[in-house]
Amino acid sequence: MVINIVIGSVLVGYIVWTLYRFFKKSAQGKCAGCAIKDSCKAKCD
Repeated sequence: MVINIVIGSVLVGYIVWTLYRFFKKSAQGKCAGCAIKDSCKAKCD
């Protein structure tokens, strides 16, 4: 019973953290949120 609560809490925490990162990066814009923006050849204006 307790292990189910712990596993559920970990899963919900991971989902919330992943969604937070996704929305934070999407709010920055296409190129600002890109992991390879420093070496990218695309024109981002």
